[in-house]
Amino acid sequence: MQRAGVSTRILTKPQWVNPKDRIKNWNVVTGDKVAIIAGKDKDTIGEIKSVNRKLNIVYVEGKKLAKKHVPKQPGAPEGIMRIELPIHYSNVMLLHPDTQIPTRVDRRRVETTLEDGRVVRRWARFVHGTDVEIPKPERKYDDRGVEQFTTSAEAASEVTFANDFSEAPFPSEVLKELRSRDKIARSSI
Repeated sequence: MQRAGVSTRILTKPQWVNPKDRIKNWNVVTGDKVAIIAGKDKDTIGEIKSVNRKLNIVYVEGKKLAKKHVPKQPGAPEGIMRIELPIHYSNVMLLHPDTQIPTRVDRRRVETTLEDGRVVRRWARFVHGTDVEIPKPERKYDDRGVEQFTTSAEAASEVTFANDFSEAPFPSEVLKELRSRDKIARSSI
């Protein structure tokens, strides 16, 4: 199976999970610190790199690495890439925010009243059997390509183009040709 010019040796066909077996309430999100509780990286801690809710899997940064032999390319000059393989959702546990020990999670509905009087309801994650909330991680954005604006506001708001309707936007020969083609197309219908 070829995907957008990428070798099938790198991207294999994903497994299929029956919709009735998909996990409905996920307690882990991208950026969470988790402990791996099964597999070759058992008893290690890592950060969730991505989550696939359709397949019940997560990718943990730097964990469950495998060597993939691929054609030599700039990313793998020796022809060997190390990629992260998926880990099943049930094989990771969130960490307690204070002690950093793997812990079970409860989901509860929390109501917050804003200063303007509105009531906001949201689902929150708590350490099992306690009132210690596990906060969701801040989103990380890739800002390597973002440059600061060097154009001043005055220069940006300056009008540099003025519409001039006194002459046609195209040369008159082009307009005649376009009109004649349109007439021919209408007559053939």
